[in-house]
Amino acid sequence: MGAVLEMTCGIKSYVTVLAILCLAACGTLREDNPGTQVAGLAGQLITGQTGARAAVLVSQEEILSNPGKYMRVNIRDLDRWDTMVEAARNGSKVTWVDSENNSITLENGVIVATRGLPRDLMGADTAQVWAAIRAGGGNAQRTHDFLTDQDQISQQLLQCRIAQQGSDTVRRLGQTLDATRFEEKCAGEGLQLTNIYWVNRSGLLLRSLQAISPDAGYLQIDVF
Repeated sequence: MGAVLEMTCGIKSYVTVLAILCLAACGTLREDNPGTQVAGLAGQLITGQTGARAAVLVSQEEILSNPGKYMRVNIRDLDRWDTMVEAARNGSKVTWVDSENNSITLENGVIVATRGLPRDLMGADTAQVWAAIRAGGGNAQRTHDFLTDQDQISQQLLQCRIAQQGSDTVRRLGQTLDATRFEEKCAGEGLQLTNIYWVNRSGLLLRSLQAISPDAGYLQIDVF
């Protein structure tokens, strides 16, 4: 999709579960939401029980009939697709977890943290990016916090330009959806990346291709 990622910056299951719960601080697991499966997954991992992957695998019909409850993620550098369910919500931040207990936290559809991936994005401030998308394009700053090889947090400041690329379509699970495509080009010290977003008429991100880290590469995210 023309995306470019150039970066020069260089936990076991139980730890990953704890990280997911920390990301969800101040949020709640609602009993009527598929995200409550996360609690079961955590228990299986801690007690050593098997079958965790099957707990969150869902059919195409289930995904399409329950809008807002699932998203599909392609971890491109690991050549793996998975379905994620909502684990917790804290204001505009929503944390999702997959069958292998990787987690992604989104704010307005933009990634602000990951856990369980190679060299996680520990945190990010992307408020200006979303504001520029909503405005139809513009300039923005974003900050990324990475965990270094010395287990220290390193923050990087990126200068970004968001430009509208015109009308486009999103094809998935037998559906064709109208969207407006945006391209975000960012640069900082030793770091360049290009993110792509597909936004529908309601202002919701249907699909995105977003850079995470030098080791995790890009994630393609489809929100249903």
